[in-house]
Amino acid sequence: MTKKVLNILIYLVPVFLIAGIIDYRFHNYFWPDLNFFRIIPSLRMFDFFSIFDAFLLLVFAGYLISPRIEKKVKWIDFTILFLIIGLILSRIFYVQIEPSIKSYWFQVYINYANPILLFFVLMFSLKDVKVFKNFSNILMIVFGFFGLVILFEYFTGLLPGETRDFLMRLAWPYIDPFFGLKAESANWLSYLFGPMVIFASVHLAQKIKEHKKVLNYLVESLCIFISVLVLILTKSYTGIGVTFLIIALLVFINIPRKAKKYFTLGFVLLIAIFIATQYNTQKFQILLGHYSKENSIERREQIYTFNYEAFKENWLKGIGPGNYQSFFKENMEKYIGTAIPEEEVPPHPHNLVTHFWSDLGIFGLIAALSLYIGTFYELIVKRKKALFFLIPLYFLAHGMLDLPYGLEENSILFWVFFAIASAS
Repeated sequence: MTKKVLNILIYLVPVFLIAGIIDYRFHNYFWPDLNFFRIIPSLRMFDFFSIFDAFLLLVFAGYLISPRIEKKVKWIDFTILFLIIGLILSRIFYVQIEPSIKSYWFQVYINYANPILLFFVLMFSLKDVKVFKNFSNILMIVFGFFGLVILFEYFTGLLPGETRDFLMRLAWPYIDPFFGLKAESANWLSYLFGPMVIFASVHLAQKIKEHKKVLNYLVESLCIFISVLVLILTKSYTGIGVTFLIIALLVFINIPRKAKKYFTLGFVLLIAIFIATQYNTQKFQILLGHYSKENSIERREQIYTFNYEAFKENWLKGIGPGNYQSFFKENMEKYIGTAIPEEEVPPHPHNLVTHFWSDLGIFGLIAALSLYIGTFYELIVKRKKALFFLIPLYFLAHGMLDLPYGLEENSILFWVFFAIASAS
């Protein structure tokens, strides 16, 4: 009985994940009085205990009272061990840097405690083939429906909040949760729907290989179609590029050898067409440097120089959870010899490995590197038996140039997909 209750709670995780995004983004505008009933009060401005966090407490309670099967030790368990050591050391070395908009405890809670605990819950539960199948279908259906709502807003503008950012990229529902319903970063939307394209594609590839009837492809096909539309409208070139490179790899692995050269030529042609259609857009012109301010490539060069200099001085302890932006502002002239405009001071290091080091010091760095090594090991050694590792590969590849981690939903999906890959 308790196992069935836990399974139901697990099936509801995608629903409450989306509800948590909406709760955070719109709470100040439409239901601010509910803040009095939140289980954990905010310690800093951007701390927020959402309906998703409350729901996860139920999931964890359900897990504690459910019977569990024995779990074999895997390489990813050592990764998590390094993270735990890093968390302990981060608390010992932590010095808060002002101005502080995120507290240490909330950063640890939403980026490490919740995601890793959910990882272990899913690792045990998804070993059941039926639960794995049901959870996968619900995840695709929920994000497919969420994508439809986003597309509805994009084409109608009828829902609250700005739809596009200043580059006319789709950003809804990522609006500023405090000031004027203004659109924020479209990249955050790509972190959700890029992995969903890959997730649904891996499922579709498996069903095609099993020669399922066409109707059995419906959920996967709709999820791919909707997610691709949302992803393209974000105009996140890194997200789009990483997603379609991984999809190309998935197709390349599964097609006959004779077809591989034709597929490669076709893929190169698609890249050329995409560049041609984007060349005259404002986003692409900014990327080329036709802009009064530094473009994203030039700014990243400054950020990576800063990261390198910061690492040399703080390689053991890092900077501390939630401290990066204030640390950057305090030390940018020292490390890169110039001052960046305040509105452009980066909130994170734009690199996944550096982020784990920044938060958790040298053990965070080791943990991040082990995720890359372990994922490539699975894909190279086990190949077709490890195709689900193509999904967390999205986070690792995108994480070379940006940070698909940090917002609670990104950190949760990061570990959800690692759990799915490990349990598959």
